[in-house]
Amino acid sequence: MEDMELNLEQNNTISQNITPEVSDFINAEQGSFPESSINSNDILSEDNQNKEALLSQPVNGDEPKETYQDILGSGDLLKKIIKQGALDERPMKGEQIIINLIGRLEDNDDIFEKEENFEITLGDCEVIQGVDLALSLMNVGEIAELKIASRFGYGEKGLSPKVLGGARLVYTVELLSVKPEIIPDDLTPSERLKIGLKKKDKGNWWYARNENTMALHVYRKALQYFGGPGDIIGSDSEQNDILNERVKTLNNMAAVHMSMNSLDLALSTLDSVLAVEPHNEKAIMRKGKVLALKGQNVAAARELEKALQINPNNKTVQNILSNVKAALVKERVQERELYKKMLGHKDDSEKSAKDEKNTSTTFIISGLVAGLAVICGYCYLNNNFPFSKFSTL
Repeated sequence: MEDMELNLEQNNTISQNITPEVSDFINAEQGSFPESSINSNDILSEDNQNKEALLSQPVNGDEPKETYQDILGSGDLLKKIIKQGALDERPMKGEQIIINLIGRLEDNDDIFEKEENFEITLGDCEVIQGVDLALSLMNVGEIAELKIASRFGYGEKGLSPKVLGGARLVYTVELLSVKPEIIPDDLTPSERLKIGLKKKDKGNWWYARNENTMALHVYRKALQYFGGPGDIIGSDSEQNDILNERVKTLNNMAAVHMSMNSLDLALSTLDSVLAVEPHNEKAIMRKGKVLALKGQNVAAARELEKALQINPNNKTVQNILSNVKAALVKERVQERELYKKMLGHKDDSEKSAKDEKNTSTTFIISGLVAGLAVICGYCYLNNNFPFSKFSTL
């Protein structure tokens, strides 16, 4: 959807400050991870230097596979503990966790990603799925090495230019600490707006990668920060800003539903937008598209004409409306033909064929009658009329 309010970063990365919440239905097969620069002026303690040495150890490709735990049983996600953590201190989905990690390409051991003290929400599409799944099995203080197939990494799309499509990845991850889950109602209006905006932008990033399930998940999380219908958040100015972003997020969700051909969900989402902004041009245009896709061309034309009243120069709406009107003309022709059949009327071709058949039959009968008359006359004149024999009896 070219008219989507996308706000993607130019380097195809996700901002490292986004801290979305968890969802139980995350099942997409690709992910992404933010890239940030490391401050070379930071002075590490002796303990941190030891951890850095562990994280930076190169992967030994010849290491026996049995040293790894096969998390999924398919060989797509392998985990090996490098350093044990505290017993039974695993994070729960939805909690904030702080991690260090280094990502390498398995085929050449090149480092393409490195993060320190990186805060994320576990289970909320903020790191690639393989790392997310493994983190839920780690204890605080643990360092682990992960081998991740592309379907749980960056998929067939990759992450240009560093990660090619289909690439297998190796991550070294340290779980530093766990913090409680963020509750939107506990935040100030400005904090809610800030986090909600980052979530919306991340949803746009997923949508640009054609990861519709992930995009919808993050958009729904953004809406938790933008509040629901009738919610009053902050001052009038803050409320207007938050409401405006809620409308944009709903509009984007509708675009994703349309991409997934979930037309009823798209229509419901667009109605939520129009309940707040009845003259929202994008929502009206998309509603017209959805109605047209559902075959409701009369209603579609009505919505598209509304959109043209708002912006008469919208070429996209003009083209869609033209197609809808052409479909309506075709529907009317089909309806007339159906009514004719229901009322027993024949079309012109059927009538013409029947008239020709009747004419041919009449001509043949007339010819036979005329021929019989000529034969009878000839026989009479020559006294050979067969019925004359009966007069002598």
